[in-house]
Amino acid sequence: MRGSTLRLLVLATALVVGPATLAPVTAEAPGPVAAARATDGTTAAKRYGWGEAQWDFGWEFGESLGDGAYTGRKFGLGSWSDDSTGTGRVVKYGGGLEFHSGEVAQSTNAPDRGTTTLRLEGLPAKRGRWELRERIHFYPDRDAPGGKPYRFVVELVPEDPAQYDCGRHNITVADTVVGGSTVKIQANAGGTSWRKTLKGFGRKGDEDDRFYGLQITKKRITWFVNGTAVASLAAAAALPKTPMTVRMRLVGEGNDTEMKKTDIRIDWVRGFDLARGKKTPKGASLTKGRGVAC
Repeated sequence: MRGSTLRLLVLATALVVGPATLAPVTAEAPGPVAAARATDGTTAAKRYGWGEAQWDFGWEFGESLGDGAYTGRKFGLGSWSDDSTGTGRVVKYGGGLEFHSGEVAQSTNAPDRGTTTLRLEGLPAKRGRWELRERIHFYPDRDAPGGKPYRFVVELVPEDPAQYDCGRHNITVADTVVGGSTVKIQANAGGTSWRKTLKGFGRKGDEDDRFYGLQITKKRITWFVNGTAVASLAAAAALPKTPMTVRMRLVGEGNDTEMKKTDIRIDWVRGFDLARGKKTPKGASLTKGRGVAC
C-alpha cells in the first residue's frame, strides 16, 4: 500500500474515532527520487533513530496555516502565523507551503521586496529535536542582472515575544543565500555568539532539496544538514533558558531594495523529543565571538 493512501486511511480513521487515537508518525526517509541524489535522501531523524514525532506539519490534506499538527503525539496542536514587510507571502501548495517573494508569474515586472516571516505558535520547547525539508524554485532568469538574492533563514527563537531581546538568544539552524553553496549556523547568548560557515552545499536544480535539523540536550546543541551532524556546541551559556519555537524567514535587504524573484518550498516540519536515538557525532566546532548588538 502506498504511503499517501495509508495516510488518507489513517486520517479518515482519526476523523471517526477522534484525534486521541491517531497513531504518531515515525520519522521516514524521502522517496526514491530524493534517495538518488547527493544527500542520499536520509533525514537526521531516520539516520539517528529519533523515533516517533511529537508533532508533524505536512500540509498533505489541505490544512491551512492555522490548523494544528496533522499527526504525531501532539496531533491537532500548534499553528503557524505569517507576516510580511513587503511584497512576499506564505501560501499553501500541493503538499506543503511556499514562500513567495512577490507575484508568482515568471514574466511579471511586479516588485520583490521586504522580508516574509513564518512562525510556529503553541509548541515551544527548551530541549528536543527539530527538522524540516526545504526546496527552492529556480526561475529561468535567476542569474540575470538586476535584483539581489534573498537569504533564507531557519531559527529557533524565544516563544514568548517578551523574551526576544533583538535576537540575542536566537539559534540559527540555517542561514543561506538563495542559490549559494554555504550554510551559516549560529548560537547567541547575549554578549557572546558562536558561528560557523559550512561549505559545499550547492544545488543542482528545483528538486535538489535540503534537510535542516537541530538537537538540543542538557549539554549540547547539534546542527544537521542533509541528515548528517555537521557541527556541535557544548557551551552552557548557549543552551536555551526559555522555551523556543521555529521561525523561518525569506530575508530581503530592506523594504525598498529590489530582490530576485524567489519561491521557497517547505514540504514538512517535525518536532521530536529526546527519548530515543543513537548517540550523535559531535561534528565541527563553532567559533566564539561578539554577540548580537541591538
